[in-house]
Amino acid sequence: MLLEDAAEQLSCHAAKISRIESGRSGIRPLDLKALLDLYGVEGAREREGWLALARDGRRQRWWRVLEDRLPQDFLDLIGLEDEVAECRGWQPGVVPGLLQTVDYATAVIRGGAAGPLTEEQRTRLQVRMERQKVLNRTEPDPLKVWLVLGEAALRQEVGGRTVLRGQLLRLVDVAQLPNVTLQVLPFTAGAYMGGPAPFLMYQFPPPSGLDVVLLENLTSHAYLEAPADTAHYGSVFDHLRAAALSPLDSQALLGSLAEELAVHTQEGASG
Repeated sequence: MLLEDAAEQLSCHAAKISRIESGRSGIRPLDLKALLDLYGVEGAREREGWLALARDGRRQRWWRVLEDRLPQDFLDLIGLEDEVAECRGWQPGVVPGLLQTVDYATAVIRGGAAGPLTEEQRTRLQVRMERQKVLNRTEPDPLKVWLVLGEAALRQEVGGRTVLRGQLLRLVDVAQLPNVTLQVLPFTAGAYMGGPAPFLMYQFPPPSGLDVVLLENLTSHAYLEAPADTAHYGSVFDHLRAAALSPLDSQALLGSLAEELAVHTQEGASG
């Protein structure tokens, strides 16, 4: 039985089936029943044993308490980040959620609207902050992250200058983590491969070593797993990191931009 066959049965991506089969991901009882049928498991006692394990496994996932308030594709994204070994990606216009401060994330989620967050927006904020714990987890090892950020993402005054400065200082701090590499693609780099579309590439630990490319849009997520797709995005990422500033120069730019904002904020207050 191929992963693709099981994935087609559950209308999901093969990476999800790989995580389930290797014990790195929980599974809904309804989906498990479908897989048991597909794999020819017919004994009532054996089936109930698998279902009991599935129920226990799901209780151990922190996001399960929010399950009814989150779309399934977003739950899949959280599961990916909780279980993969490495994450590489390109974000041209906004600081990625894994690295956002609370104030910056609040401004992004609010989307320029005034007033307090709605219940759904508060849930999104809560989840975004919880997701960041993969950077400092101890079991398994912390998620290895290598991100290339467009300079525009560092200059867009999301939430205002004070909020952006706090976000830049957060990036300076997180770049000191041994499992995090940040690079900035400056405006002076000119044209570059990949264009303005952001993407993330996740790699599972051995034995699967499976690669998954995540593409996000305004309403959902798309997962690409075909070798041709993952190889293409891997090549694009290699070109982007080669064109970007070095990690040390990127940190220097982050600090410089934060200082510029501090000066502008002080001038504005005195004026």
